[in-house]
Amino acid sequence: MSNGKRTEVVVAERLTREQQRMRNREKLLAAAERLFADRGITGASMEEVAAEAGLTKGAVYSNFANKEELVMQVLWQQAATWQNAEAQKLFASGRPPEQMVDDYGTLWAATVRGEEHTAYSRVALEYIAHALREPRLRAELSAFIFPPKERGAGHAFQRPGSEFAKLDSDQVQTLVTALSIGLGALTLIDRERCPPELFGIALRLMAGMPVDPNQIPASETSESRVETARGDTER
Repeated sequence: MSNGKRTEVVVAERLTREQQRMRNREKLLAAAERLFADRGITGASMEEVAAEAGLTKGAVYSNFANKEELVMQVLWQQAATWQNAEAQKLFASGRPPEQMVDDYGTLWAATVRGEEHTAYSRVALEYIAHALREPRLRAELSAFIFPPKERGAGHAFQRPGSEFAKLDSDQVQTLVTALSIGLGALTLIDRERCPPELFGIALRLMAGMPVDPNQIPASETSESRVETARGDTER
């Protein structure tokens, strides 16, 4: 009987330690995302990540072997958000390609407009540049950008007789991913010039679908933008 009680206590202690480890891991990931977004991957050390999280250096290395693993876990954590879960549901829904294009474009724009997405996007773009200088990191980054579970997901956009239908479904998914990365970067640089709603418009054009002029987001002309910039400089 006493042995059973001791076993219960040990199990409870292990669960408590595991829960604490998971809390520390969450703190480290949140701190790393903030620091890497603000300073860049090479500009923030593992020690600074630990300090930002209110933990020790040992806590960092007990959870992550090195900085690259920490960054990748920051990215994978974002990939588990509800927006990505909704995207997976869309791809598996079997709805008509025309509706799929519009629904995915709407979801993408809403996600990019979310303030919590900005830091993640900055870290992702920073890591892409970092991996381009480190060939050993490219395979893992490729697996993140093109998850094996999403292979063939491009079929969801392939309306029979459409321009997308002329391509392999993986090629369609690659084009959609490239559009997402490119426009995502431009929205960070200048959201007025590149509003997130352009993603859905571009998807329709790529799929050979008509675009309703009323759906095109308004943007400032180049001339007005230059004048505004000049005025800000003069002030």
